[in-house]
Amino acid sequence: MIDIVAVSGGMETVLNDLDVYYRALRNYRILTLENRECSGFRKAIAQADPEKDRVVITRNICFVDEDWIEEIEKGLIFVEKAIKEERQFIYSNGEVIEIEKVKHISKDSVQHLAKHSNLITREQKGDDIIPDKLYSVERLNDYAVYENRFLYMLLCYLKDFITLRYNKILDLTNKYDGVLKIDKEITLPRQRLLLSVDLHEERKDDRYLREHNSAKAVIDRIDLILKTVLAFLATPLMEITGKAPMLKPPITKTNVLKMDNNFKGAVALYDYIIAYDKAGYTVEQKVTELAPFDDVLADEVSEVGALLSFLTYSYGLELNGLLKQRFDTDEAKRKALEIEKKQEKLALLKKRLASSEESVEEYILALEQQNKQILNDNRQILPLKEQVSQLKDTVQGLERDLEQSRCETEEARRMLAEAEERHRAELEALKAEYEDRMHDMLVKHEEEMKALERSCNERIEQIKSEMRALSDQLKEELRIAKNDLVESEARYSELLGKFDALMEEKTVCEARIVALRAERGEDMGQDTYTDKEGFDTLEREYAAFTRFYQSKWGDTKKKIRKKLLNFETLKGNDGQK
Repeated sequence: MIDIVAVSGGMETVLNDLDVYYRALRNYRILTLENRECSGFRKAIAQADPEKDRVVITRNICFVDEDWIEEIEKGLIFVEKAIKEERQFIYSNGEVIEIEKVKHISKDSVQHLAKHSNLITREQKGDDIIPDKLYSVERLNDYAVYENRFLYMLLCYLKDFITLRYNKILDLTNKYDGVLKIDKEITLPRQRLLLSVDLHEERKDDRYLREHNSAKAVIDRIDLILKTVLAFLATPLMEITGKAPMLKPPITKTNVLKMDNNFKGAVALYDYIIAYDKAGYTVEQKVTELAPFDDVLADEVSEVGALLSFLTYSYGLELNGLLKQRFDTDEAKRKALEIEKKQEKLALLKKRLASSEESVEEYILALEQQNKQILNDNRQILPLKEQVSQLKDTVQGLERDLEQSRCETEEARRMLAEAEERHRAELEALKAEYEDRMHDMLVKHEEEMKALERSCNERIEQIKSEMRALSDQLKEELRIAKNDLVESEARYSELLGKFDALMEEKTVCEARIVALRAERGEDMGQDTYTDKEGFDTLEREYAAFTRFYQSKWGDTKKKIRKKLLNFETLKGNDGQK
């Protein structure tokens, strides 16, 4: 089990190291690539549990917002001009000192002497006036004015503002994170090998990533801005101003800060960075996964397992001395063979010189020219070989990318087919369930409609039979009522009322039948109930059904009132108790 965690920080990894390792790998592969036993062992390692092989590379893609960069670049133009103004405060420090100590006589000295003639105590000879004491003025320049202190504070804020984001962006873009996982069990006729590798490597401030990232141009701009700010802080004016106490927000906008264009631009930059509360960049992680390995990568990674197996075997059985002895013997034989070949070449050269009419110097000169020509040819061929090697590596990389894309496409197609199959099965199940439920509902509704229709038809037949009976009875009673007109009229009115009630009930039943047929969607004919007679019938049925509804509603209200009265009575009795 190999568990490696490497963190490279503070040490710069140069590409020459990569070249050395690449060349060493190529030389190592030259010796093992064509050897049958080595090739078979590597093949067995590569083919064992290839689904567990995995290389995962994580990189950060940083997208920098350029709005704050542009604002700082524009603002620094005004800051530079404001620094060049070198604003200062000049104040005078004057005192009366002895004439021997006076270094400079100014206009103020003469005016002061004219007002204070008591400083002249000596007797004057000639036209020159020599006082004993004289007023001397020393003019001092103070650069630590408020505006310069504001510029110094702004530059310090800018340095912190830019440095924070610059370091974070560099740390994100130049960070490398690589993971290699191998877990294999290799079983051969006379050998069994368990190989488990868990390598996790982190590199910070990686030189290759620093030179090859999408945000390099923006990072260079930020670097230039930071160097500009540091250069402004190193100017003599800012060094002098930095010795004074630093200002603290909020700033007082003096007339210079409000009216001078350069200082107005500096104040605008200050307001911008103080109000800026965003990170200034966004980060997206790019994960590259190689799984399973292609043939070339699997074969080269298998070299690791073969080499570890050799080291364990040789050191475990203390074979290093024997192997070194055999290596030295082979090297001695190889060198002896090379010397023998060189001697053969020298003998051949001597024979050629003996048979040639040319002198030794001319022959050597010709050989040297020929060797130079061969070297020149090799120098011209070497870049081509390097290009061919690079193209081969590029082709291998493209083939790996193509294979990975093909695998991802196949996986996406498989997942899409599975999703479509699941969706189709769910849709079929829902459709079957819906059809079954609809069928059950339609059958149940059909049975209810048929039962209701049978009930209405039976009631209509009953009403018809009752009407026929009443009609016969009415005729009979009318015949009898002729003898007694008063009784017959009363009986007639009673029977007529019953007849009207039965007709009313018949009309209500017919209206219910029409409503049921309309609810079932049955075709009752295009002109049904649209002519005068049909519409009059429909209107009578509607009026009858309305009266029937009002009558039943009146009965219902009576029952409700009765129940309420009973409830109030019971409630009153409970209260009395």
